[in-house]
Amino acid sequence: MEFKDRLKHLLERDGVTAYRIWKDTAITKGTIANYIEGKTNPNKSNISILAAYFKVNEEWLSNGEGSINRTDKVHEEEPFIVTKSGVKYYEMSNGKFRMRVPFIPVKAYAKYVDEFRDAEFMGDEYEEFDFIVDKIGHGRYFAFEIKGDSMDNDTKRSLSDGDIVLARELCKEHWRSRLHTDNYPNWIIVLDNTILCKQIVDQDIENCKITCHSLNSSPEYADFELNLDNVRQLCNIVQRVSSSF
Repeated sequence: MEFKDRLKHLLERDGVTAYRIWKDTAITKGTIANYIEGKTNPNKSNISILAAYFKVNEEWLSNGEGSINRTDKVHEEEPFIVTKSGVKYYEMSNGKFRMRVPFIPVKAYAKYVDEFRDAEFMGDEYEEFDFIVDKIGHGRYFAFEIKGDSMDNDTKRSLSDGDIVLARELCKEHWRSRLHTDNYPNWIIVLDNTILCKQIVDQDIENCKITCHSLNSSPEYADFELNLDNVRQLCNIVQRVSSSF
């Protein structure tokens, strides 16, 4: 059996799709498709991630040697730690962590806006999304699905329709200080009636205003100002999972 055959066996055994793996592990659908078709073989990191995901022996998955069953203790059943904000971290065999956060899909934007506006947000009512991270963070994190093409300029910096982003909430007490837009150019901005994904390219601290910018150069996406008094939540985007194949 080649790697593609072992992967197909696991997909069939567990009834899992490439979309499900992408959503749970951050390995893109296109990457999984290439593995299944035998176009590419996974690197060591993705072998470790997939072995942990399917709860199989890494050596067997990598080259077919040894037993399919894991001989080491699997750390994925219970969270390694749950932070005060409710973020779950699962320890992985490669030293990284699977981070599980509330997922806000486009179809739930209106609900999220209403709940956040009314200060009744209940993260446990939403689906969850997993990201692979190097270390544990203790902030308040969410996963948002990107809608539209305002942040798509056909480059690697794009945030395209259907992409999933990991966003860390910035507490309101920090809004009147200089925002770290150099380190975190892309932001999720929750308003009273919608959720935006934009870059913040200018900040008027005295008047509490920010200038929002889209990567798409189309005239309909011209820069505009927002008064932070009208903003309900600010989150800087720290990671992206592409929806493209």
